Amino acid sequence: MKNFNKNHSLLTTMVRFAPVVALALSACSTGTTATTQSTTSTIGQRPAAIATRVVATTSSVSVEGTLVLKSPTISLGFETSSKVLTVNSKPGHTVKKGDVLATLDDTALKEAVADAELALQISQANIAIQNAPATAEEIQAAQAQLSAAYAGYSKTASGNTATAIESARMNMESAWLSYLTSQSKRDIDCSGSNGTTTTRCKQSEASYGNSFESWVAARDSYLNLLKPVSQDTLTQAYASVVTAKNKVASLNEGVTTEQAQVDSLTVSQAKTTLELAKTALSKATLVSPCDCVVQAVNVSVGETASSNAFTLVDLSGLQFSSGNIIEGDVANIKVNAPVTIRLKSYSDELKGKVSAVLVPSSGTLSGAALYTVLITLDPTDKMLLPGMTGQADISE
Repeated sequence: MKNFNKNHSLLTTMVRFAPVVALALSACSTGTTATTQSTTSTIGQRPAAIATRVVATTSSVSVEGTLVLKSPTISLGFETSSKVLTVNSKPGHTVKKGDVLATLDDTALKEAVADAELALQISQANIAIQNAPATAEEIQAAQAQLSAAYAGYSKTASGNTATAIESARMNMESAWLSYLTSQSKRDIDCSGSNGTTTTRCKQSEASYGNSFESWVAARDSYLNLLKPVSQDTLTQAYASVVTAKNKVASLNEGVTTEQAQVDSLTVSQAKTTLELAKTALSKATLVSPCDCVVQAVNVSVGETASSNAFTLVDLSGLQFSSGNIIEGDVANIKVNAPVTIRLKSYSDELKGKVSAVLVPSSGTLSGAALYTVLITLDPTDKMLLPGMTGQADISE
């Protein structure tokens, strides 16, 4: 009886689908294409063609992983040595980009800025004075100096006149006679047993010494006039002429190209010094470079500034990392493929996409290479922390 029911059911099914089979065979034999459509059939009527539907199936790779930081922790510190004035954060605090974390005693730094500003102002003022147009009086004075320099050079180049030499000789002889006279007077005033201790003797001795020095000076002057003019003397005299000529030219021509370049360099150096001083002052205030969580504070008020004062963690850079994907699955994972993530900390699903497949292999499992896949998370209002674990379904 059981076999009869089974055979009867099979027969009924074959009869029901016989027209469809016949239609398909007819289409194959005539070379035409059969078109299927959705129809309804009732008992007692010839059944119409039944619709066929293709159901698209999706596949995915499910992996386990952990939330990790995209970038390493940030070590933040002062670049100048000074006493810490304020510390405005503690470990665990959330800070915004631009928030002041700590400040230094900036008294000396402010003074350096003020000094640099003053030096710049003085340089600019001096250049303005030097480059101001020359007045008629200044030009006339420079011309007079040039004329005097020319006259001096001409006199030096022509040598000493006979009149000057004779005058010097007469001065020398007069000085010699004075010397002899003072010598005789000294001998008289200082004679006797107590002569050298008397006031008169001492005065005569001093006068004798002065007369001797005057004679030596007059003699040297006379002998120098007898010498020919040296090249060094001519060079020095002509140098005065060159200096006077340059002065006149400078007043008439104004600022030269070379002087303008020197002035520009002077101002540029002063501005650079000022900018460096301002930069150093700005670094006395330590600010957060990101929306971060303070992980460690290594400085206290009153201490000397540290180059590693704060350690910050940028939680906006979290990503899901899985390092146990076998090579057969990695071959089907594409960058930007959508991902559904379920963390153990939350019941709601998170969304993201594949950002990278890292190479080289992170290891092997049963002879198959393992690779790491990084997944960027879509924005969410949930608090996510490094180290949270979960599972990700990566669409192939």
